[in-house]
Amino acid sequence: MPIKVLGEAIKKKYFADNELMDHDDPIFKERFIQAQLKFINNFDYLAGTSTGGLIAFCLAINYNILELEKIYTDFSKYFKRTWSGFLSRGVISAKFDPSPIHKEIDDIIDKLELPDGKKLSATNATLLDIRNILNPDNIIDRENAERIAPNHGNLLEFVDEQIPMQGSNDIDENTRLCRAKGEKVLLITAYNTTRSMMTVFNTSYAEHWRYRIADVLKATMAAPTYFPPYQLAMGSTYDDSFQPVNKSEVYIDGGVFANDPELAALWAIRMQWKKPANYHVLSIGTGCYTTELSSTTWGGYWAWLFKPGQTGFLVNTLMDATRSLTEIVTSNLAKFNNMRRMKFNYKLKESMELDDPKFVQKFNTEWKSLKTEEDFKALMYFYDNYIEKQNLSEH
Repeated sequence: MPIKVLGEAIKKKYFADNELMDHDDPIFKERFIQAQLKFINNFDYLAGTSTGGLIAFCLAINYNILELEKIYTDFSKYFKRTWSGFLSRGVISAKFDPSPIHKEIDDIIDKLELPDGKKLSATNATLLDIRNILNPDNIIDRENAERIAPNHGNLLEFVDEQIPMQGSNDIDENTRLCRAKGEKVLLITAYNTTRSMMTVFNTSYAEHWRYRIADVLKATMAAPTYFPPYQLAMGSTYDDSFQPVNKSEVYIDGGVFANDPELAALWAIRMQWKKPANYHVLSIGTGCYTTELSSTTWGGYWAWLFKPGQTGFLVNTLMDATRSLTEIVTSNLAKFNNMRRMKFNYKLKESMELDDPKFVQKFNTEWKSLKTEEDFKALMYFYDNYIEKQNLSEH
């Protein structure tokens, strides 16, 4: 459960060990949100898939992740089973009605405002607006977005330019190096079934500015059999009203190709910078479990999809296969000095369906010991020495 680990990391870093953590206390909430901002400011890229996409978004806008945790602790309120989905166990129709979780997404977005104080809503907030919230010192307003868009990517390249110093006409002598400034970026994955093409929605990619963030979040969470596919379209905003400008396309959960979104993030970063660049990336996946198969297992639909106690074998296997590819590739890429990454993709010890409400209880029980063990200590050591300290040295 990435929220639990992230929350504990922030508390460990910015609060005293014996300090009372009252999540309902307004003073604690305000202190936590300021600490969360300090933590996240050390990352250049936030990447997420499925509910991890929602978490990454909330971190990008500095929405208190302790508030977001209620979605998982009060599971039945936000994931309501449909009768047809309940009776068919997701075989005939999706298991859950998406309305409650969609309303929660809309409510979070409705609290947003731009750096100039202008209020946003789920009906009109676009990826351009989220880009501006992430980069308040470099606002691109909607009126100028179309003019700026064609060259925006090129202006982000990591380059050393020789600029003559004041009073000098010689480009070779008395020059100083100028390094282009990057942006803070949110990346969210989804799979476009209309085009049979993966998508990494990118707040710094001008082609994506005209998508609504509410649609992107709902698309990345449209997990097959759990929620129905989601339609979204690019649009334009006039007088704070969003109008689609092209035919809508159907998307499903980004976890079908990026259960662990880190590799998708590295690809997006490389395409944006055009050359190696120093960056810090925070990647939030959907969790993983190693499916135990046997050579004696029947290979038909029943064994893969419907066998009691083994539902989800096919989905788990395919999603974990992509996670394995990502883990192998990114672990080796991380040996290069320019890359610093932290990944939250909890590994399950036993087979559980993605919607099993007992997961939160089991995790909370295990977490009491997990947060005192070596893995969590290593996480905090890495953040202190290779994320925060390096970030301070670069600035």
